[in-house]
This record gives sequence, structure tokens and C-alpha cells, in this order.
Amino acid sequence: MTAPGQEGTTAEPPSQLVRWRLAPLWAAGFVTAFAAHAIAANLGGYATGRHASLLELGVLLALYDGAEVLLKPAFGALADRIGPRPVLLGGPLAFAASSAGFVLAGEPDALAAARLAQGAAAAAFSPAAAALVARHSPSHQRGRAFGSYGAWKGLGYTLGPLLGGALVTLGGFPLLFGLLAGLGLAVAGWTAVAVPATPPLPRARETLVGLVSRLGQPAFLGPVLALAGATAALSAAVGFLPVRGAAAGLGPLATGAAVSLLALTAALIQPRVGRAADAGRLPVPAGMAAGLALAAAGSSPPPRSPG
Repeated sequence: MTAPGQEGTTAEPPSQLVRWRLAPLWAAGFVTAFAAHAIAANLGGYATGRHASLLELGVLLALYDGAEVLLKPAFGALADRIGPRPVLLGGPLAFAASSAGFVLAGEPDALAAARLAQGAAAAAFSPAAAALVARHSPSHQRGRAFGSYGAWKGLGYTLGPLLGGALVTLGGFPLLFGLLAGLGLAVAGWTAVAVPATPPLPRARETLVGLVSRLGQPAFLGPVLALAGATAALSAAVGFLPVRGAAAGLGPLATGAAVSLLALTAALIQPRVGRAADAGRLPVPAGMAAGLALAAAGSSPPPRSPG
């Protein structure tokens, strides 16, 4: 009989063992998404209370995602070299340390540094978790495993603004960051217990010349630009919708609920559109164009009434 975690065999582990190994990976995806939206949805009230400009708010919003974008390739290369499990273990620990650091600092001005450090840590364990989902899910269940991973991330994006608003209302940002520190430690501990050692796989590395060459291909560039536009629209709504709510006298809980509704709508629509595209009922170019048009329409200011 094959020992759990033994490499190099063709026998697939029992389904219960697979779920035990995958569960902390889904939890890692939930934590990254929850943290991103829980904090972002409350930055509008933070900026309004400190009379910060919209430019300053935009910088605060960009720190987390910007750190992820810049550092994910580096951590992905590290995972290819030493294996994804050590990267996944280190990421949540660094995430917990950065979150706890904000609580211990006791200074609101430390928010920018804490958010940047959180984004750097998320850049480590988010791609490592996705790689481990692929490694530890049977080939015939890989789509379902990644679907569950995406569903847990979607749940994090949906619950983040609402629960984040509730926590900020009850205890301010220190309570929210304290919870995030606990979640990071929980994911690291669960991963250490449940996910076996996973040696790195040899793979071809993307070069700068190859990336530039691919960027010139319409089949690659079009979807990337569409994804970037849709992501920018969603991120702007998550960050700046609470500003409008705060200006209207709404508290963090109410504005968090509004942003959670936005995230829930996206989570419900995305799989249905994907199934329609897979079935050929919705051509991909038409779907991208319609989505960007709807995003533009939703971002446009409402018409002013006469007088």
C-alpha cells in the first residue's frame, strides 16, 4: 500500500485524504481574498476621517495588490526551485507577523506599511496554494478542486467587506488586523499538519524576450487587457464606493454591505458566463466586450436632473 504523501506512484490517494490536503489550500485563498477586501472596503472611511486626498486613498488601495503583482513572479520562481510547500508555510507566517505588527504598533500611520507587508506575504502563499492544488488533486477532479479554490476566494471577497466593516465598527482596525493575524497563523499551522512535502517540478522558465513576444499576440493581449480593465473597475468600486458612502453619512457596516453585494454579484455571474462560453452560447470576444461595456456604464456618473 502506498504511504500517504509518497511520490512517484500512480495510485491516487483516497478522496478523504485529498480533501484533507486541499482544505488548507482553499483556506489560504480565502484569507488572501478576505484580507484584500476587508481592509480596502474600510479605507474610504479611514481616509475621510483623516481628511486624506483621493490620491492618498488610491495609494493605500494599490499597496496590497501592487506588492502582489510585483512579487508573485519572484515567489513563483522560488517555489519552482525549492518546492511550493515551504513558500506556502512562510507566506501565512509573514502575513500574520505583518498584521500583528500593526496591532502592536498602535499607530494608524502604520496602516500603509502593514498593508504593503501583507501584500508581499500574500504574493508568496497565493500562487503556492494554487500550485499545490494542482499537485494534490487527482487529474479527473482537478477542475472541481480549482473550482472549490475559486469559490472559497469568492467567499472571502464577498464576506470581507461586510465582516471587515463589522469588526472596524466594533474595535477599529486593530480588531480587524488582530483577526487577520490569527487567520494567518491558523493557515500556516493547518498547512504544516495536512500538506505533505512536495518536491519541485522541472519546468521551462518564461524569459523577458518570450513575454514581450507573447504580448504582441492579439490572442494573448486581448484577454489580458480585458481582465485588467474588469479588475480595475472592481478594485475602484471596492475602494471608492465606501468614500461616497462615508460622505453620505453611512458607517463602515453599511458601506461594507454595499461592497459585499458587489462582490457577491461578481461571484454569481462569473461561473454562469464561464459555462455559457464553454458551451459555445457566448462567444468570448462578445462576452469580454459586453462585460467591459457594463463596467464602464456602472462606473459612469448618473445623469443630473434638470434644475
